[in-house]
Amino acid sequence: MVSLFCGGLSVETKLAPYFKEIICNDKQEYLIELYKAVQGGWIPPDELTESDYKYIRDNRDENKALTAFAGFGCSFGGKWFGGYGRHGVKDNHAKERSMCEESKRALLRDINILKDAVFTNKDYRDVVIPEGAVIYADPPYSGKMAAYGIKEEFNTNEFWDWVRDNSKEHMIFVSELEAPDDFEVIWERQVLRQLANCNAENFKANEKLYIRKENI
Repeated sequence: MVSLFCGGLSVETKLAPYFKEIICNDKQEYLIELYKAVQGGWIPPDELTESDYKYIRDNRDENKALTAFAGFGCSFGGKWFGGYGRHGVKDNHAKERSMCEESKRALLRDINILKDAVFTNKDYRDVVIPEGAVIYADPPYSGKMAAYGIKEEFNTNEFWDWVRDNSKEHMIFVSELEAPDDFEVIWERQVLRQLANCNAENFKANEKLYIRKENI
């Protein structure tokens, strides 16, 4: 299985038990460095102060794994350095865990599930896809790349053309809200989304899984 935009690994950890080989790719360089580091034994910190957070933000290349952990795991709404996250969650004993502690817990759990995965940092078009591989793609929403720490915008039309071309050799599943007419919905579920930042109003949307009609 090849995941072209692995992001926070929420789907990849669910799919892992069904595949012998998994490639998790993402264009966010720091994120992939984080996954590789944890896979190799690096342990994220239990606590990160606001001054730590600001220092890491301003010195991003000192430790790229730590930068990704701070930039996503310790930020409001998981937005790339979107502001220091002060609040965590309460466990079964009503003890509040910090956002840093909660992110560390989730990250170690996910990488343990994906301990044998291959992590790559490429543009989706440059990923080397094994023959007969199943491809899962959850592309970024158009105009939202800044939330991932990537400057250039994502070209949605080019992506769908890429899917069309590669669907001739691979089964490709695309997670999106909408798709061109030559794609068919095979699954959908209502999910809660946020707008541009974590302080914005939440809204409900139907997340859908598409494949090209010719592959049905």
